[in-house]
Amino acid sequence: MKRVAIILNGISLKKKFFYSKVLPSLSSLFQVDVFETRTKRDAIGLASKAADKYYDVLIAAGGDGTLNQVLNGVLQGREGNTKLPVIGVLPIGSGNDFARALKITTDVNVLVNRLTSLKHCNFDVGKIEYHNEKEKTQFSYFINVADAGMGPEVVSKLANSGRAYGSAVAYYAAILSTFFSYKAMEVEIKAPEWQWKNKLRTVAIGNGKFYGHGLCIAPDAKPDDGIFSSFICGDVSVLEFIWYSGDLKNSTKIAHSKVEYSSARHVELTAKTSCRIEADGELLGFLPATIDILPGRIKFLC
Repeated sequence: MKRVAIILNGISLKKKFFYSKVLPSLSSLFQVDVFETRTKRDAIGLASKAADKYYDVLIAAGGDGTLNQVLNGVLQGREGNTKLPVIGVLPIGSGNDFARALKITTDVNVLVNRLTSLKHCNFDVGKIEYHNEKEKTQFSYFINVADAGMGPEVVSKLANSGRAYGSAVAYYAAILSTFFSYKAMEVEIKAPEWQWKNKLRTVAIGNGKFYGHGLCIAPDAKPDDGIFSSFICGDVSVLEFIWYSGDLKNSTKIAHSKVEYSSARHVELTAKTSCRIEADGELLGFLPATIDILPGRIKFLC
């Protein structure tokens, strides 16, 4: 019988659905252990302990943040380990942007079929080195999108508003609010094949296509092609953002002189003033930062 560990976001609004519908179906077919988070960073430690117990699959039951923490719990301290559990996601969080790109839903029958076959894909992972508040270098992994500029400020607003697990309206309202309050700063971005330097609203380095609850900033991104897709938005106005946000929702590239799309395997970001960085909805630290892709680093349930 396959051994399945589920790291459940303890404040998910769909926790009742998980316990009443999902868990009974899985428990009848697999050996399932559920580890529910109690604090914001619990999932990292829970996933690390589960990885030590050699489960066949670790499922992040939550949103992008829960998946990010499970990823880091599995990889941190196991950089050279190739015998890692398969990682999966049950999208019962708020954003669910990585699951959105893969068209993964909360359909229990589909999840059962995936666990039965245990078919997996070898997905890329991003690794970020950044500075913490004490200007010490730290690193973190991500699977969906890392971004600097406005993005971390939006994440911070959502967390402080009590609506971090709310609707798409809450996300959009936080983005608009940040547009009004955020002052574009000069940022330099370097990749081996290109570079960019100007006043920045946001830069997103995508392994997945979506962030910000369904904004498609990397329509060309694929999690298994060994390369990032980047989205760079210069100092556009609020009105311009509102005008073009429909394109982002429709997965259409924005045609604007201050918006650029590119690709890279290695990216360096620097700023003369304090500029934050986040990944998968998790606040990390500050620039300078370097981002590298680790091709096919994890096995993902697909």
